[in-house]
Amino acid sequence: MAEEKVLLTKEGLTKLQDELEYLRNVRLPEVAASLGQARETNLSTEDEPGYELTREEQAAVEGRIVVIEDMLARSELIDENAVQQSGVAQLGSTVVVKSDDGREQTFQLVGPTEVDAIHGKISGDSPVGRALVGRRTGDEIEVAAPNGKRRLTIVSLT
Repeated sequence: MAEEKVLLTKEGLTKLQDELEYLRNVRLPEVAASLGQARETNLSTEDEPGYELTREEQAAVEGRIVVIEDMLARSELIDENAVQQSGVAQLGSTVVVKSDDGREQTFQLVGPTEVDAIHGKISGDSPVGRALVGRRTGDEIEVAAPNGKRRLTIVSLT
């Protein structure tokens, strides 16, 4: 079975590469230094909670490095120019919608690894994302929300 591609925007790819570099070149050496210091001061006994916490942190950092390396190996860059020219909402699109109450919201449709709802980056697999994918400027969509259905009109796509 082929491994699933990790679809990323340029920004998402850069963010993962930066995180990997930080973990390898800053965090891992910091944790290693903490472990070395604990060994030097003879605090490396099983009874020392600080030593165990540092070892757990080391494992977490190393685990995150493996995850990022795997994602980067399977990554596929979204062609944002082609997305913009298509006129159809898809991964990589930035979509401005207007709700019935006149409020406008801007969403960027991204893959699951880049989701950041606070900054308007939503998964194409989310309820709103699924409703937007394949739609064009002027289209109306209806999305189930916790407080009932919401009607949204696509104002623009980029």
